[in-house]
Amino acid sequence: MLAKKFRLPIGKWIKEKKGKSINKKSNFFILKSNLNGLKFSRFGVVVSSKISKSAVRRNYIKRIILDFIRIEKLYEIIGKDYLIIVLPSISKFKKSEIEKELKKIL
Repeated sequence: MLAKKFRLPIGKWIKEKKGKSINKKSNFFILKSNLNGLKFSRFGVVVSSKISKSAVRRNYIKRIILDFIRIEKLYEIIGKDYLIIVLPSISKFKKSEIEKELKKIL
């Protein structure tokens, strides 16, 4: 899991949306990024119940994404907040395919 200081408080981020956000879209994700003025990046992941009705499956997908970020040390990028919104098409794929798509979008 990612350390708490590298996790994005999603509720606050949505309310305090400052400046222009940059959006990217892939087959599995929508990536929104914004400047945060810190010396590190923060990441948030949104997995809705449309992906899976099972909380276990949703948490598994979230864990795959956050572990990829931790292993690749993407939090060392200076000064950005990233919100990753997971699309329903991800539920059919395996961990390796999800990680390949993450490499493309990040």
